[in-house]
Amino acid sequence: MEGPAEIVVPVHAESIKVVRDWVGEVLARLGQDAYVAKVVVSELVTNVLRHTASTAATVRIVQADKGTVIEVFDSCDVLPVAESADLLSEGGRGLAMMGALVKEWGAQPLGGGGKAVWALLPDCPA
Repeated sequence: MEGPAEIVVPVHAESIKVVRDWVGEVLARLGQDAYVAKVVVSELVTNVLRHTASTAATVRIVQADKGTVIEVFDSCDVLPVAESADLLSEGGRGLAMMGALVKEWGAQPLGGGGKAVWALLPDCPA
């Protein structure tokens, strides 16, 4: 892959499947298994849908020195925080679950507003 692969999607529920399928195609071309990546991108795009007023999300896959990174950009300045949900909570576990699947993840504000949330995928050859 030369440079990052990128897709921009409107923020609505149907986009989650579009992004999952796109991630699968990109990682297949890279010879990598996409199972964890699809879970990760589903969580990150769902968070944009549920917790921001963004109208679009940009998803990028980057080959870095450390490995494959998925980045999701949106227009909201609020950074995500992994919460500890109690047993009766219907939500609040997604980032903790994602964190258990990836090598590391984080978020950073963007200079012109908005943020990027990223996850470094585990090494998973196809």
